[in-house]
Amino acid sequence: MINELVIHLGDTKTGSTSIQKTLVQKAYEVPGKSICYPSRTHHNPLSKTLFQKRFLKDREARFQNTGRVLLDSSADYGIISAELFQSVDPRALNEAIDSYWPEFRDQLRLVSYVRPHAEKFLSSFSERVKLGAGFSSLGEFFENQSHSGTLDYTPRFEAWRNVFGSRFELRPFVRERLHQGDVVQDFFRYVLGSGDFSISSRIEANSSLTVSQLAFLKEMHEQLKAGMGTGSKPVLKDAQNSLGRMVSEHMAANGLGTDGSKLRMPAELSDRFKERYAADAEALDTVFFDGFPMSEALENSAGNTADAPQSLKAEDHFDPATISSLRTFSQVLAGLLAEKPVQIKKAIGNIRTFDETPA
Repeated sequence: MINELVIHLGDTKTGSTSIQKTLVQKAYEVPGKSICYPSRTHHNPLSKTLFQKRFLKDREARFQNTGRVLLDSSADYGIISAELFQSVDPRALNEAIDSYWPEFRDQLRLVSYVRPHAEKFLSSFSERVKLGAGFSSLGEFFENQSHSGTLDYTPRFEAWRNVFGSRFELRPFVRERLHQGDVVQDFFRYVLGSGDFSISSRIEANSSLTVSQLAFLKEMHEQLKAGMGTGSKPVLKDAQNSLGRMVSEHMAANGLGTDGSKLRMPAELSDRFKERYAADAEALDTVFFDGFPMSEALENSAGNTADAPQSLKAEDHFDPATISSLRTFSQVLAGLLAEKPVQIKKAIGNIRTFDETPA
């Protein structure tokens, strides 16, 4: 049985994939210690059983299977990592631990990273576009996020602390606050409690998309939706999401659109954004941090705005031939996805496995 269980809760857009790839590829050295990471990718499927109704039936099997690996291991540390814990009610995880992992109750720590509001807002918008659930503009997305309360961090993280007490730690995803200015380094220091380790290769994952890349993906998804008639079928949306992830990775690898501008908040939206989230930033700093990392990041975000809204129309970034090719292949892909969504999603997952030799 492992000596200690560390549950990495995300958040999304805080380097979780880089942490997970480092663990999968064993791109680390921890002298005199050992780590058990029971996954070839991440534990998002396990976390989904706690908040998505269609996966509730899998909860017992997933928790028991993972728990069995941890019980059979003699490693010093067992690590569970899933950024989708962001969407989990901490009480649900607490109940699952009591039901399926009671052996680890007294050897448990939980950690989450929180990204400053403006950075998270822009990254989340990019992610929505990449996965095919994009909004027409940052202004529309601001209204959606403002009403949903998604970026109101303090109540959510206070709920984790209320359930798990001092076993839960929140860390600011701010470079100056991270060990060696890097989230992977910071995570390993948190796990081990010291800097006595080394990361053998630097693994970058999910680099931010440029505006032209977002425009390309937005056009692709519009064509896919038109061809598939997605409606509300989860299997079609899942397959479309997976395709968006894979295409974005290939775009980055092949340099398509990488010379475009980075997404920035329109100047006209900046003041409204700061006014909306100033209180939450201050509260988060007061409750969880020394100093004011969230408030300072929010204030400084005003210096990284765009004078005018950036276009997400493909024709404003690519020549007609490229757009015609994109539409043609997107229409072909739409037919394939509509015919075999589950199989294609599985195939994409196999292609994108983390289990590879570090470069």
